[in-house]
Formats: sequence, C-alpha cells, structure tokens
Amino acid sequence: MGQMTFIIEAVKDDCRTVDFRDSAIVAVILARKHSVNGFVVSITAPDGQLFSADQFNRLLTSKGLGSDLAAQDVGRR
Repeated sequence: MGQMTFIIEAVKDDCRTVDFRDSAIVAVILARKHSVNGFVVSITAPDGQLFSADQFNRLLTSKGLGSDLAAQDVGRR
C-alpha cells in the first residue's frame, strides 16, 4: 500500500509554512500547534479533502476520511 500523506498549510501575515505528515493524528497535533500560535491552518488529506481548523476532529474519525483511506489505515496496523 502507498504512503498516506497529509499536507498541513499554515499562514500568518506574510509567513507561510507547509509540512507533510504520514498520519492524521500527527498532522492534527502540528496543525493545532500552529493554530495556537495565531496561524490560519488547513490540512489536505490524502484523498484531496481540505479540512479547516474547525474540522480537524473529523480527520480523527472514519467519517472524516473516505472509507478507502480508513481501511488502508487499519490494514497498516
């Protein structure tokens, strides 16, 4: 199975950062750290879905990701 990549984009004033993580929980932790520091943050899931800060919890449930991705994640454990 291919690697799942979550893209975390954070913007504040004229500063922009883009990070890549291979798990939803790690992506959400990093995104929340950026958010606490005043950045506007979004996460793009491996299937292309874009999640804003108020939707991060959806990334931590199977309802937030497509069923294919949830099945892949279970298969990797």
